[in-house]
Amino acid sequence: MSELNDHPEGAGGPQSAELQSPEPQSVEPHDAPWPDDAAPTGDAAVDSAVEQLAGISAVPVAEHSGIYAEIHDSLLAALDADER
Repeated sequence: MSELNDHPEGAGGPQSAELQSPEPQSVEPHDAPWPDDAAPTGDAAVDSAVEQLAGISAVPVAEHSGIYAEIHDSLLAALDADER
């Protein structure tokens, strides 16, 4: 049986050209539009989390992980509260 990551001979092995002469790759800016408005879900905790995302496109990317962590924690707290 063949594994999904098996490569035919000469196709990307250790002697691959990209490993021998690395060239800087250009990074294209993200072109996807940011959603304007999110439809309410009817769940106050989820709606609150989605509201926190509304202004994230204006926040420096380096700060996104902190915002996502806060949203994640608030959703976990809401799930924990529902279990009681």
